[in-house]
Amino acid sequence: MAPPCSLPTIVLRHWHFSVEHASTTVVLPDGCRDLIVARATDGAPRWFISPLADSALQVAGAAGERFAGLRFHPAVRLDEAALLAAASRLDADDPLALGNRIEEHARLDTRVAEALQALASGPRVTAACRALGVSERSLERLLQAATARSPRYWQGLARARRAAAALAGRQALAEIAADHGYADQAHMNRAFRRWFATTPARLRADPVLLAMALEPGYA
Repeated sequence: MAPPCSLPTIVLRHWHFSVEHASTTVVLPDGCRDLIVARATDGAPRWFISPLADSALQVAGAAGERFAGLRFHPAVRLDEAALLAAASRLDADDPLALGNRIEEHARLDTRVAEALQALASGPRVTAACRALGVSERSLERLLQAATARSPRYWQGLARARRAAAALAGRQALAEIAADHGYADQAHMNRAFRRWFATTPARLRADPVLLAMALEPGYA
């Protein structure tokens, strides 16, 4: 089956990655889960769904291994068993080979999408609750049930990712910290260490990490 020309609306990115030499790659948290197929040079495709990351991950790759993935919107609900079962029946190196079956086993939860958008847009969880017209407890229950993460997780990740994206410009670090709701530059440094295992200055100086911070994801 030939891959479709366009991505489903629930998918933010279609990506490929090849490992030239055995190495470890840092993957930054983006608030998303991916359907991934990995294939060694002499092996069958191995399908899996990535977990929702709480911090930067170290991912090992063997020489010659190839990866391809679909990054789902953060508010997508996955029928993981059905999606992986459908994928396992393919002899393919690309998740897009699933075609329309992707949307049979993945759907956007509009309530969760609205909640995540409010958290990404507001400076505090309480502001998001006011915008949504719900209590903090109700928002907590919704997100814990859908994502196994709290509103503060999502608000903190959104702020850190927006600040990381701002590093692509020439703005001073102290100004970025102020613009994105951090008390000061030291506060932003702590947040970056928590989410990205590095400082804003080091992330800005690393073109690979900076490019990753600019990729589609939450916020």
